[in-house]
Amino acid sequence: MITRIVTVIFLLLANLSSQAFEDTVAFKGESLRLDGEWRLVMGAFLTHNDINNLSNSVSIDVPSTWNETSWNGEKIGPYGYGTYFKTFIYSEDLEATSLSIEVPEVSLAYRLSVNDMVLGQVGTPGIDKESSSPKVDYQIFEFNVIPGDTVTLVFHISNYQNRSGGLWYAPIVDYSSKMNRDFELNKSIKLIILGCILIGALFQLSIFLLRRTERFCIYFFLVCASLTMMLLTRGDMPIMDLFPNTSWVTVKKVLYLSIALIGPANALFLREIFRKYYHKRIVDAMAVIAIIASLFILIVPPRISYPFIPFLHAYNMLIGTYLFISLIRAALGGKFGAKFLIIGYLAAFISIFLDVLSSQYIIPDYSLSITHFGIAFYLIQLMLLLSSRYLFAMKGKEELSNHLKKVNKELEEMVERRTKALRENAVIIETKNAELEKAMKEKDHLMAVVAHDLKAPLSSILGISQLMESDLKGQSAEFNEMIKKVTIDGRSMIENLTELKVYEQDNYEVNATLFSLSDFFEQKKIAFEQIAEKKGITFNSILNAEKKKVCSDGNVLGRILDNLLSNALKFTPKGGEVNFTVELSKKKLLITVEDNGPGFTEKDKDKVFQKFQRLSARPTAGESSAGLGLSIVKTLVNLLGGTIELESEHGKGSSFMLSIPV
Repeated sequence: MITRIVTVIFLLLANLSSQAFEDTVAFKGESLRLDGEWRLVMGAFLTHNDINNLSNSVSIDVPSTWNETSWNGEKIGPYGYGTYFKTFIYSEDLEATSLSIEVPEVSLAYRLSVNDMVLGQVGTPGIDKESSSPKVDYQIFEFNVIPGDTVTLVFHISNYQNRSGGLWYAPIVDYSSKMNRDFELNKSIKLIILGCILIGALFQLSIFLLRRTERFCIYFFLVCASLTMMLLTRGDMPIMDLFPNTSWVTVKKVLYLSIALIGPANALFLREIFRKYYHKRIVDAMAVIAIIASLFILIVPPRISYPFIPFLHAYNMLIGTYLFISLIRAALGGKFGAKFLIIGYLAAFISIFLDVLSSQYIIPDYSLSITHFGIAFYLIQLMLLLSSRYLFAMKGKEELSNHLKKVNKELEEMVERRTKALRENAVIIETKNAELEKAMKEKDHLMAVVAHDLKAPLSSILGISQLMESDLKGQSAEFNEMIKKVTIDGRSMIENLTELKVYEQDNYEVNATLFSLSDFFEQKKIAFEQIAEKKGITFNSILNAEKKKVCSDGNVLGRILDNLLSNALKFTPKGGEVNFTVELSKKKLLITVEDNGPGFTEKDKDKVFQKFQRLSARPTAGESSAGLGLSIVKTLVNLLGGTIELESEHGKGSSFMLSIPV
């Protein structure tokens, strides 16, 4: 019913009448199209002798399907098997020769006989689905005749898979020499056309892969792909020459995909070329519908998607009309290439429109060669248009290149002047650098001397202060305690400075050795549990890699943990909690030190690993903080080739996460 409605629409558009074609019953030396009335017997595969003695058959028009034909008072429908036959006379005025019969697609398997001689078959016709093997293909069969011969063509046809069955298109009879010559010529022309389309498509695709901004290239590739799929699966179906074992399902899906894509692909391409004249949302909607239709065609069997194909044909005609009107608007607007493209587009549109009418059995005499030439003409114009765009782009590039040469020459002169000035400045800079390097060495030497000279008196002051502890009371004892604390802080800062200087030297080498991770972990656990207990802090430690040995610098790793754990305990208040976790995973030591102390502000996070930084948080029990601990940690982590990350929210504690390769 749907097919009939769309057929009526095409009839109104083409202003064609539905009258039957006059039967031709004699071959008189010219190509004979065997359309018009054929005889059909359903439910039997008849021989030539059976036909001569036949009393019951029905008339059926070819080209058409057998779906709506009545047999024994009921419509046949799409599925079943039967025998088509038609007789023609080879004129007595002609000489004995060989004839060929051209057989386009038949739904969905057939065997062809001339009188009592079987010429060949496509697929395997059968009396049920199990005994039949479906296939579609274009074939030419040859047989001999003598003057006055009566030739009866007998088709055994079966269909159990498609939504329309029967002899879809009218066979053609002609001299073998002429038909073979025409076939080879048409085949060569089509292969040349397909080759040109393929070369153009691959060329534009390569441009798109190199320059993703040139989207019209990928749209041109889609246009070529959709047209190629249509040419491969229509008429003499070159796809079967290239891939002889292609199933009918694949052939039909490729054809239906081309129908779903051809209109929207052209719309996307033309919109990219003439952006102002094609509405973006309309074209985007076409693309979405094309994607949905393509997925539907790919997923479901052809017998389910077949009823929607007439609607896609009508939809493509609407798209084509919209594109043509917009192209005329672009031409009137003086858009480059629009006038040039109108003729080629119109040729392709009309040829495809006629092909659609032919596929719906409205104009059975239509030659697919017209479609091939219309498409080829349109694509040649597209390629010429793109070539012109490239030429204009090259011309613009050449003008820009000349301008750049002029600018470059001016820049070279400017650079030469600046280079001369820079050379003079370079001498000054080298001198300043030498002086700066000398000053840095003197600073380092002075720091080393000061550190060495301060360390001894500070140790002496600390020793005297400790001796005086038992003899002093009251305010004197408090002052002595302050002296001792300042001395300890000063000596600690000197030791940290000396240590950091050692680690920052370029020639410092990491000494990696094999050690027990569980023993190493246990040492740190015991040491810092005691410190935490004295301060009233809960110390939790977890090791997820027991009885494992690792290779790393244990001293450096120990120094890292000492700084992190002592910092965590230093800034965690009484009653707080410190979590220490060690895990071995994928040759990496993952260490986490987490506390619920004051945490870090956003401003603190920017400078937490820098030297001598005074952060917002303060030790909770009056401990000293010189601002070097985390700087040492960062330096040591880098020496081991690891990473350290900080997660912290002000007022809610902090978490240091280390990843050390071992």
